[in-house]
Amino acid sequence: MNASIAKLEQQKAIQERNLAAQLDAAFRQGEHTGIQLILSGEESQRGQRLQAYFGYLNQARQETIAELKQTREQVASQKAELEEKQSQQQTLLYEQRAQQAKLEQARNERKKTLAGLESSIQQGQQQLSELRANESRLRNSIARAEAAAKARAEREAREAQAVRDKQQEASRKGTTYKPTESERSLMSRTGGLGAPRGQAYWPVRGPILHRYGERLQGELRWKGMVIGASEGTEVKAIADGRVILADWLQGYGLVVVVEHGKGDMSLYGYNQSALVSVGAQVRAGQPNRPCGQQRPVRVGHRFILKFVAQGQAVNPQPWLGR
Repeated sequence: MNASIAKLEQQKAIQERNLAAQLDAAFRQGEHTGIQLILSGEESQRGQRLQAYFGYLNQARQETIAELKQTREQVASQKAELEEKQSQQQTLLYEQRAQQAKLEQARNERKKTLAGLESSIQQGQQQLSELRANESRLRNSIARAEAAAKARAEREAREAQAVRDKQQEASRKGTTYKPTESERSLMSRTGGLGAPRGQAYWPVRGPILHRYGERLQGELRWKGMVIGASEGTEVKAIADGRVILADWLQGYGLVVVVEHGKGDMSLYGYNQSALVSVGAQVRAGQPNRPCGQQRPVRVGHRFILKFVAQGQAVNPQPWLGR
C-alpha cells in the first residue's frame, strides 16, 4: 500500500510539473493564440501549424488536468484506505496487548493458585502425618496404661466374681447375700458398660460438633464425639470405673481414660485440668475435671468386647442418655 501511494505521488508530481510547463508555455504564447491568428486573417501555412499546435497543447493540458485529478483522487483514496487499515491494525494491536495482559494475569493467578494448592497439600499432608502420630501416641499411651492396670483389674475382677459367687450360692440355699457398699462399688466399676441402652451419663451438655465416623482429614475419621462446651464446664464420668490414664497427649490435650471393666473404657480429651489421678475410683456422673479454654470436650468410648488386642473403637452415643 505504501509503495502504491509513493508511486502515485511520484506520478502526481510529474503530472503537476507537466501541467505547470504547459501553462507556462500557454502564457508565453498568449499573444499568438490560435484565435488571434484566425481573427487576424492570417491564413498562411505557418498560422495553420500554430493553430494546430495550440489545439494539441490545449488538449494535452486538459488530459493532464484530468489525469492529475484522477491521480489525486487515487492518492486520497489509497491514503484513506491506508489510514483505515492502520487504525484497524492499531485497534487490533491494542486488543492483542489487552488480551496478552489478561493472559499474563491469568497465568500469574494460576501460578498463585497452584502454589497455594501445593502449599495446602503440603500442609494437609503434614497435618495428616501429625494426626496419625497423635493417634498412634494415644493408642500406645492407653496400651501402656492398660498393661500397668492389668494386675489390679484382674484382681478386682476376681474379687467381683467372688461376690457374685456368694450371691449365687446364697440363692441356691434359698437365702440372700447382701453385698457391702464397697462390694457394690467394686461390681459396678468392673462390670463393664453392658449393651448400649442409653444408660450412661452425658459427660457434658452441648452441641455435637463432630460425630463418630465423620471424616477428620484424608482417610482419617473421628473415633469419638466432639461436644461443644464453655470454659470451666465440669465433665462427668459416664459410668463407674477407675482412672488408668491422666496425662497430656499431643493433639488431644489433657486426657483422662476411665476403665469400666470387661475391656470397656471411656476417654475424655481437650481438658484444662484434671480433678482425678491414676488409680482413683470415679462414680457415674462424678465430675472428672473442668474443660479448658473454651475448647470442645472429646468423648471417646473405647469398647473392647472380645478384641482386647485389637482395641477397636466404637460409637459412644448409643450408650449416652442420662
